[in-house]
Amino acid sequence: MPALSIVIPVFEAEEYLPGCLDTVVGGGTGAHGADELEVVVVDDCSPDGSRAVAERYAARDGRIKVVTTPANAGSGPARNFGLAQAKGDYVWFVDADDELKPGAVERVLKAVAGPRPPDVVLVQHEKRRDTGVIETGELPELAAHCPADPSGFTLAEWPRIVDYTHTPWTKVSRREFLNGIDLGFPTGWYTDIPWTYALLRRAERIAVVVECCYQWRQRAGSSITRTRDDRHFDVFTQWQRTWDDFEDVDDAGVRVALFNHMVWHLLLVIGNTERVEPKKRREFFRRTSELYRRYHPGADAWQPAAGVTGLKQRLLAARAYVGYEAFRQVYRIAKRVNRNGAQRGPVPAPESTASEVEASSANSSVGASVVPHAAEEASGLPAQSSLPAPRVSGS
Repeated sequence: MPALSIVIPVFEAEEYLPGCLDTVVGGGTGAHGADELEVVVVDDCSPDGSRAVAERYAARDGRIKVVTTPANAGSGPARNFGLAQAKGDYVWFVDADDELKPGAVERVLKAVAGPRPPDVVLVQHEKRRDTGVIETGELPELAAHCPADPSGFTLAEWPRIVDYTHTPWTKVSRREFLNGIDLGFPTGWYTDIPWTYALLRRAERIAVVVECCYQWRQRAGSSITRTRDDRHFDVFTQWQRTWDDFEDVDDAGVRVALFNHMVWHLLLVIGNTERVEPKKRREFFRRTSELYRRYHPGADAWQPAAGVTGLKQRLLAARAYVGYEAFRQVYRIAKRVNRNGAQRGPVPAPESTASEVEASSANSSVGASVVPHAAEEASGLPAQSSLPAPRVSGS
């Protein structure tokens, strides 16, 4: 039985799959035999040549096997299908257009060795943008402030670990544990959210590997984080699933940390012009505000942050969409001015979206009236934050 199964869901990844597989089974991770490493490539009925690529690799490497889903169902169900085929003690879900860093498998195998193996290992990652810019993940920064043993802790002992990216490729799970809790990926977009937090709340031992193991390669048009689509509204379904799962969790620290992260994440999604259509932003804001109010842990437990983040949180609490859009427009202009600080003459205003035009025309004095009014309506919440905003690089 292999020590580690790497499950790779594949759909329209013909161009990138060779690079991924080379880093998984090639010299980048060492010469691991079949007793240590198994690779399950899941062809999610891809219409391109992805399966042919996988079969070429499988023909010359007995550690690789290729399976095909009954029908195209998306990355979540494809991961479920691959998990059912895996035989390793641990399972690592890897995306077909990403790569492992040199030494990644060795680091993971070292982390799971010993008399008390963890249920889940969180691994450090980096994001490589299509411009070539590399951004490092925040796991070492978080681990530096871990109040427990970073080689074996629970969510209750370290609630702030929810601030680490909820992507599945930063989690290596003990297969017996994963099957025992009957945890699968749901359908839709943002399926990582309910899966990750259900995983963490049930794990009796979590460990971290702060050395970089994974490179997330963000490519234009290949990521939902850079795609305008109504399916971004799936994020509300996935966060609701998460809270339904945590209904019987009474730990105040866990619930506060999860709420803090949810608010950060939803504001990230709505603020990303590459995700939510301008004409849909009002509805997205409304639904964000509903979750904010429904799961707010109370003013004694959680307070809005200081500065820009806190103002956006207060606008959510007040359901002040016009104030939010007005603030957003002012903030974008200020950023543009800062970028062009050395430029002589007036800086041209950015092109306004339909929702920004609506916001600015609704009340020309919104900066002087709507925003302060929103802050007053925000349930009197104090201006200081009990939890700093997460510094998360993905999702």
